[in-house]
Amino acid sequence: MKPQSLLTILFLIISLPTPAQITTDGTLGQKLNLPGPDYQIGADLGQQHGNNLFHSFQDFNLQSHESATFTGPNPVQNVISRVTGGNPSNIDGLIRSTLPNADLYFLNPSGILFGPHAKLDVQGSFHVSTADYLRLEDGGSFHARQPNDSLLTVAPVEAFGFLTDTPAPITLQDSQLFVPFGKTLSLVGGDLLMQGQLASKDESDTFHPNYPLKLFAEFGRINLISLASQGEVIPTQSDIILNAKQTGKIIANNTWIGVSGDGAGDLFIRGGRFELNNSELESDSGDKDSGIIDIQVEHLNLNGSEIATDTHGRGQGGKIILKIAETLNLSGTSEKGAPTFIFSGTEGQFDNAGDAGKIEIEARKIVITEGARISRFTQGPGKGGAIVVKASERLIISGSPEAYFRNDPFANINNIETHLGNTGVSALLSNSKSIEVNAGHAGMISIQAPTINLTDHSLIAASAKNAGGGDITITTPNFLSLQNSRITTSVKSGTGNGGDITIEQPVFVVLNNSKIAAQADKGRGGNISIRSDQFLASSDSLVSASSRLGLDGEVNIDAPDMNLDEFMVLLPGGFVEASLKECDIQDIENPSTFKIHHTRQRPVPFIKE
Repeated sequence: MKPQSLLTILFLIISLPTPAQITTDGTLGQKLNLPGPDYQIGADLGQQHGNNLFHSFQDFNLQSHESATFTGPNPVQNVISRVTGGNPSNIDGLIRSTLPNADLYFLNPSGILFGPHAKLDVQGSFHVSTADYLRLEDGGSFHARQPNDSLLTVAPVEAFGFLTDTPAPITLQDSQLFVPFGKTLSLVGGDLLMQGQLASKDESDTFHPNYPLKLFAEFGRINLISLASQGEVIPTQSDIILNAKQTGKIIANNTWIGVSGDGAGDLFIRGGRFELNNSELESDSGDKDSGIIDIQVEHLNLNGSEIATDTHGRGQGGKIILKIAETLNLSGTSEKGAPTFIFSGTEGQFDNAGDAGKIEIEARKIVITEGARISRFTQGPGKGGAIVVKASERLIISGSPEAYFRNDPFANINNIETHLGNTGVSALLSNSKSIEVNAGHAGMISIQAPTINLTDHSLIAASAKNAGGGDITITTPNFLSLQNSRITTSVKSGTGNGGDITIEQPVFVVLNNSKIAAQADKGRGGNISIRSDQFLASSDSLVSASSRLGLDGEVNIDAPDMNLDEFMVLLPGGFVEASLKECDIQDIENPSTFKIHHTRQRPVPFIKE
């Protein structure tokens, strides 16, 4: 069944008509049917223990024209509420708290649905959960499924506890949940199902209008946690501790989730399968430092979606951390035609503009198709950081003829490292896919894989503008093949020197209508060093280390003599001859040099399929 269909069914189930009422259950005070439509929930309806104010409800539902307002004395720091009646809460109205800076906890183990008119007007953080209990720091507890097991104390909440293997879902339908500056928004439950309907977009909404469903914590924090077993969730200041055997699904359709501001906050996501469809996770900052986007799930599927951090001022860019136990899939385009991408950048125009943050990606298998991209850039003096991609088994990059990275003249990626495990699976770039470092202070690209194949106009590039070019290092013990593809490092303008290209250890390096180039403008051209058991190039291939106006670089190919008979290769392209193309002749004082060490090559024709 498609995820969207499953989401629709679950939404219909949980959104069946429910009484529009708020009723206390009598465990912490009188049992009352509160009068609406503007429900007033004062301290006299619950119990106060120190700075904690506890409330207990039989049912809690709000229609679109209704509101629920929590009030109490100013010393209260935590308003902690539960629903014990066994029915899910259908919230399509306004939840308000007038207690200054007080955090609000809302607990219903039977399920929670936020509708299209659901809004928050709270003074502190808002934590919603389908947990069975909350554990307090001093050992106290507040149980929703078994209220009589509670031990109410003055300590703050430490953990969300689940007692069943099927925690109820939290569902959002076109909802917009915002918390104040610097505060936290948490959704902790079973499956987290976020469905934005594009047809229901409010055309007058100017705040990320492409997304009807929004979660926002300006310079704050958002926690999205999904469990599918018994266990506890323990939020800490810098992490989420998840003590559970199974994790659940997090599905977001047409959803924007942001922690942006003058300084950006943190976004933590923990679960099993996480799907983003035409959705966006964003952490943009200004003059203050960004936080992090930290996603740790079993599977992550991005379809027409983006994960982005950006700094527009003096603040340092945020880090993106993706730890995927199984598969990361990037594919598709959004409703507005943008490709899927994971992105980090800096756009400040000041002398002390902030640097872009780091992207760290770990997965067993990484699949990037249909023009999806992983990129970093600078537009201004700020520097890019590193992109580290670790695929323990397989990295596949393929798809449409769209460019994998856009040719942005201001883009800058400082480092890209791709690490493949020792399973012998190939790294594959095909159909105009590319790994690029562009402009600014271009940095290093390092690719390690058992076998590397670039086909159909694929590109590995490190280019700079008015700065030094980046280096490219490719290490493979077996086979490096370029079919109609390029490996280039270049300086587009200025006196910066070109970067170096180093290719080490392959048994074969094969070029068919392909190019390896290290180029500069006014600076010195980069050097190219190839160490291989055999180097084979077609007559229409090129290896070049040159500068337009400066000193040319040097090409060194170290390819010892060997018997080729057992290494014959069938290529799908046109005829390729096993000979080396001469360097281009240039009318400048310092021509390129092309050196071949210890090689006694014989022409070996390739057999055309």
